[in-house]
Amino acid sequence: MNLKKEILDILVKDAKLSNENIAAMEADKTILRYAAMVNTEKDENAWAEAFIELKVAPQKEFGYEDIARRIYMFHEVQDMYLMSGSSDLTIRVTAPTMKEIFKFVWEKVAVLDGVTNTETRFVMRKYKQYGEVLVESEKENRLVVTP
Repeated sequence: MNLKKEILDILVKDAKLSNENIAAMEADKTILRYAAMVNTEKDENAWAEAFIELKVAPQKEFGYEDIARRIYMFHEVQDMYLMSGSSDLTIRVTAPTMKEIFKFVWEKVAVLDGVTNTETRFVMRKYKQYGEVLVESEKENRLVVTP
């Protein structure tokens, strides 16, 4: 395993490294930024979040990269991936309400040249994110039934 991979694995688990190691990884753009992880399950005012799967039809002069660039520039798009399988691109979007996500899809994404289909999947509840469990265990209150 190379040193950068080892350092990244350590950082993902616990971001306590020497300043020299961190500075080197910041300089070569391996580390892009630092962020806090917020448990949105505890926030009643958390924004709506959805994954939108896109099927696209790239052209000879206008391929996946061009279509992706037009989409990832929208401020609603938090993450974007080129995928294998039934969809070509998947984006994760956030907005104050589900209605605003729908509006984003039908007014900005679905109308783009090259986008042939969209399928929106709303995040209803997060159980685990980045290796952290976000929900507290709920003890079952059912009676034990024995024969």
